[in-house]
Amino acid sequence: MYKFFLVSLLFLSLQNVSSQIIKPIYNVSDFGAKGDGKTNDQKAIQKAIEACGKTGGTVVLKNGVFLTGQLSLVNNMTLNIDATATILGIKSDDEKDYPHHLIKTQYPNRMLQDCQRRLIYGNKVENVTITGGGTINGQGDYEPWMHVKEIGTEKDRPSILAFVRAKNITVSNITLIKPACWTQVYIESDNIIIKNLKVNTGSLTPNRDGIDIVDCHKVLIEDCYIESEDDGICFKSGSEYGCKDIVVRRCIIDKLNVNAGNCFKLGTDGLGSYMNFDISELVLKNAFQNSAIVIESMDGAVIDNINIRDCSITNCGQAFFILLADRKRTVPERNPRIGTISNIYIKNIKGEKFTQQYPSIITGIKGHNIQNVLFENVDLNVKGGITATNQNVMEYDGKYPEGSKFGETNAHGYYVRHTDEVSFINCKTTTELNDNRLWLIQEEVNKVTIK
Repeated sequence: MYKFFLVSLLFLSLQNVSSQIIKPIYNVSDFGAKGDGKTNDQKAIQKAIEACGKTGGTVVLKNGVFLTGQLSLVNNMTLNIDATATILGIKSDDEKDYPHHLIKTQYPNRMLQDCQRRLIYGNKVENVTITGGGTINGQGDYEPWMHVKEIGTEKDRPSILAFVRAKNITVSNITLIKPACWTQVYIESDNIIIKNLKVNTGSLTPNRDGIDIVDCHKVLIEDCYIESEDDGICFKSGSEYGCKDIVVRRCIIDKLNVNAGNCFKLGTDGLGSYMNFDISELVLKNAFQNSAIVIESMDGAVIDNINIRDCSITNCGQAFFILLADRKRTVPERNPRIGTISNIYIKNIKGEKFTQQYPSIITGIKGHNIQNVLFENVDLNVKGGITATNQNVMEYDGKYPEGSKFGETNAHGYYVRHTDEVSFINCKTTTELNDNRLWLIQEEVNKVTIK
């Protein structure tokens, strides 16, 4: 139960070993890029990338603001955006600038219909690094990208970064601002390192997540500062490939007090699996009415061995929302199924200044229980202030799942239902305001351990 794996050791083999051969440097200015923030430098930058593709090496942008549409990366390259440089996504809805491209994945994947446009694109590339200290500005406040309901799904708004079926990718030491959709998305890719990033989506419109990892294996995210309008760091599974062997550590996630999304999330899309996660030293704040930490299996995902420790929560609506349910969604060649959630270990968490009066919620659905959830050294000072104790708690209704939709409930600390075993070891729950509800309500729970 108390076993914590050291997945980070896996990443020692992921670091790119410096070659003894000095590889060429391709300065985009030598290929005609103006860097004046007005000229469209897309063709010039792409020429530099294609030249780099023949030899390997580094494409350099420095001393300028480089306006561009989609750039397609190649194998064995570094894109070095110097601290003196900014890549500026062109404000255009034209196909020549941001072509729709239906991604091709190894398995049938629900994400195929999303993520069809992007500013910087790595399609089946290997050994790629993006770094340098500079900035990528997606200019997502362009008017046609602001009216989300009018334009439909995420497919029509470009992400800043997108990698599909890629291997050995490092993105480090850059700033990403104002995406039109998800800031960065990695789909069915392996050996991913994301570190020392600053992300600020701005308070624009929904679906502007900070980091989205979709069906990837061996991922390290560390030392990132994320200010996001929607989910801060979100793991999704749209296929049987799933997410496996993940480390996230020392990140700050600020939800900007926007009424959308959560700080750290597994789901909502969950068709494959989430297995072997080691999450630590996160600062989670300003989720307004929603949750700091979310774990959801909605579409048949198998979730197992999730370790979350040494985190702080401030100014969120709810600390934890764990939901096993059945949305009856699937992909071609796979029958709909109900997934599982098991072996969730949450340790050394401190939460305060909660904005809402509802508790953390851990619930399966009738006939499908969550298995083995441990809370240890979890200290929450929740808002409280409710006098009624007879609230009926809804069962999952098939709609988009958020903890806030379950309401205040009849507990101020934890509401647990349809669960085989849950343990509270050295946990403390207090309220800022007097509250008549019990700290814990359990319904259809086989075993509760409190020590």
